[in-house]
Amino acid sequence: MTDLTDAIQRGWATSDADAPEPTVAYFQNLLAQHPEDRHALFAYASALDFAGHEAEAAPAYEQAFAAGLDGDDLRQGLVQYGSTLRNLGRFGDAVTALQQADDQFPGQASVKVFLALALTSAGRCHEAVQTLITLALDHIARDELQQYQRVLRRYAADLTR
Repeated sequence: MTDLTDAIQRGWATSDADAPEPTVAYFQNLLAQHPEDRHALFAYASALDFAGHEAEAAPAYEQAFAAGLDGDDLRQGLVQYGSTLRNLGRFGDAVTALQQADDQFPGQASVKVFLALALTSAGRCHEAVQTLITLALDHIARDELQQYQRVLRRYAADLTR
C-alpha cells in the first residue's frame, strides 16, 4: 500500500455520517497535497457526495475520471457520479453514466440498481423494471424464481419493445 492509500483509508475510517464536514476537510487537505492524483480526486469527490454536496461532487468526479480513474474505483465512481447526477435532476446524464458503468462492468448489481433508479427518474420505467427483473434473475439463485427464468426474461424484454 502507498502512503496515499493509507491516508484515504484513515480518512474513511474516521468519517461520521452525522458530521460529514470534517471528512470533506480531511480529503480537501489530502487533495491539496496530491492535486493531480486520481485517487485523491476520487476520495474528495466521494467526500463531497458523502456530505450531500452533489453540485460540487459532480465536477470533482469528472476530474477524477479525466485523471485516469480505473478499475474498481472507476466502477464505484461511475455509480456514485450517476447517483449524484440523478440527485441533481440531470436524469439523462445519470442514465448515460450508469449505462457506461454497465457496459464497462457488466453483471455488477450496484450498477444495475442505480441504473434502474436513474431510468425511473428519467421516466423510462419499463426499462427500469426490465433492469431489475434481469438483475433478480442473474443474482437470486432460488428455485422458485429460477423455474420462471425463461418467461420472466421474455417479459422483461417485452417491456422495452
